[in-house]
Amino acid sequence: MQDIDTSTRHLDGLRIVAASAVVVLHYSDYIKELPIGRFMVDHTWHFNLFVDLFFVISGFVIASQYLAKVDSPAAVGRFLWRRLARIYPLHLATLAFYIVIALALHAGIAKTDNPARYPFSDLPAQFLLLHAIDGDRLTFNFPSWSLSAEFFCYVLFPLMVLAIARSRTVIVALVVLPLLANSIYAVAMGTEPWPDWINKGGAFRALPAFNLGIACWLFRDRIARLPAIPGLLTTALVLFLIFGAQLPIMAALAVIYLIAALAIHHDLSGQTTLFSRLGLERWSSLTYSSYMLHIPVATVVLTLAARFLAPVIPGGKLALVPLAIAVLAAASILSLRYFETPMRRALNEAYDRHFSTRIAAATVPRQT
Repeated sequence: MQDIDTSTRHLDGLRIVAASAVVVLHYSDYIKELPIGRFMVDHTWHFNLFVDLFFVISGFVIASQYLAKVDSPAAVGRFLWRRLARIYPLHLATLAFYIVIALALHAGIAKTDNPARYPFSDLPAQFLLLHAIDGDRLTFNFPSWSLSAEFFCYVLFPLMVLAIARSRTVIVALVVLPLLANSIYAVAMGTEPWPDWINKGGAFRALPAFNLGIACWLFRDRIARLPAIPGLLTTALVLFLIFGAQLPIMAALAVIYLIAALAIHHDLSGQTTLFSRLGLERWSSLTYSSYMLHIPVATVVLTLAARFLAPVIPGGKLALVPLAIAVLAAASILSLRYFETPMRRALNEAYDRHFSTRIAAATVPRQT
């Protein structure tokens, strides 16, 4: 296979678009009592599927970085630790934020219209990142369900590498079989369509998309040689944003997969497009921060502050939405720079220091 030097301008740009779309989706729900909020809720439900775009991108990036590096138990442990060091500190911080709120509610210091969001019984699953497998409801910092789904894919990734070791075509089955299994289960059990799975089955929803990303990396040489259709990525993305709510959910998911594949094709073939000229990739490092912090920010600005400010400011609660977005941008920058990055480095260095010491000790010959 020809080695391809791949930039990820298009994928990185899509990541920040996807994160922004999720923010729009959730912030619309906070103002759904207003006509514009109700309109947005009705016409942005499909933005939820941008999470599946994250899963495709994650599979592609993980495969590009680790496909040849999980060839031993020690390497698998190092891989999983590095992924945990990236996602867990901010998950734990936002979870702690909501635990404080739950304690205040339990003590009668605060009140909420949704007490079911703060069950202490859900904390073990939250701490262990298991809450996207069979959770009873969306709880605490609820977008973190996708972290649970992501980590489920990370745990399976070394097994996928073993499965494709002899033939990369096996990855096709690893895309198709979970997709079919999800569809059969949804029909047989009468659940909602599987692209709607979140706390119940969200981990299994992620698998086809994650494996599709791996497949795109494995077949990158063929994908890079495909002819490009100018403007197709930008057109597909814009049409999906505007009209995606009119599509059946499976068709909308197919469009998300197509958008991801088009971006991968452009990156693999080194093309410059209208989308890449926007320069959105410069903000991609804030994707995870903004995704994880947008609900805590909404809790502070659109729920707590709104109780006092909405009745006395022009525009009411609607006027607080731009403030929430500005606070989110600032919080994301600060979190990435002063919390997530230092924590990730410290955790990785501690792991390497500990295990390199153990390996060195194990290789020292015993004196007799």
